[in-house]
Amino acid sequence: MEQLLNFLRIYSLEITLAAAILSLISFILLAYNLMRTNKIMRKYKRLMRGVDNKNLEIMLYKHLDALEAGMSKIDDLDQSYSALNKRLRRSIQNVGVIRYNAFDGMGSDQSFSLALLDENSDGFVLTSLYGRNASTTFAKPIKGMQSSYPLSDEEKKAIEQAF
Repeated sequence: MEQLLNFLRIYSLEITLAAAILSLISFILLAYNLMRTNKIMRKYKRLMRGVDNKNLEIMLYKHLDALEAGMSKIDDLDQSYSALNKRLRRSIQNVGVIRYNAFDGMGSDQSFSLALLDENSDGFVLTSLYGRNASTTFAKPIKGMQSSYPLSDEEKKAIEQAF
């Protein structure tokens, strides 16, 4: 025991200096940890702002449910868009009209050929021939800008005008 007391008396200055250095290091670490804790607390308060003491986990689940509902709605709208786009391709999108005088010396341009075609150049040509005593109307199917029936020059012009 006496050796220990003797050791302490001899090295008391060094032991005090080492204790002071360790205290200073401890103080610096304490200040650093306080700064980090304050930073984390600011982030936590910012995260919890406006929550009104609600459980953050419940709030996140509600947001995830709303996100899933939104994604489901987007998928439904995408399917509806695809169906409407398919239907639109088959609707009449191109129209061409040619008016002409079918019979020489029979009045003005009362006859006409009307081409009604979809995106794929399919549809029909409606032709009306006007005469003094009678008027005739007929239709010819069109598939890919061609018909299985012979087309007149005016009907061909109406088809070309449609595009």
